[in-house]
Amino acid sequence: MSENPFNDAMDEAEGDADDGSDAESEFDLDRYYDALDAGPKEKTIGIAVNEEMHAFYQELQDADEIEVDVSQSIRDHIEKLAHRHEQVFERAMRKLEIEREY
Repeated sequence: MSENPFNDAMDEAEGDADDGSDAESEFDLDRYYDALDAGPKEKTIGIAVNEEMHAFYQELQDADEIEVDVSQSIRDHIEKLAHRHEQVFERAMRKLEIEREY
């Protein structure tokens, strides 16, 4: 066992994947899928856009005749990506659990 528990956990997860077992992962992804769009939104992500996209975004925000929540649309898309790329999502959630422990 090394001094870095994060590396140990990732090595163990990688070793389990290399074993070729078709057994379902013991890691409960469903609770993380459920949590994706729940609770307070305390973290932010930055997305670089060009001048045209920024102008359009501002106009969408200001337009009274259009009911669109661009931020929610982005969150919805990220949630779809999590379902589409399950292995990457699981790896991210495992890392999150390790970070929460320390």
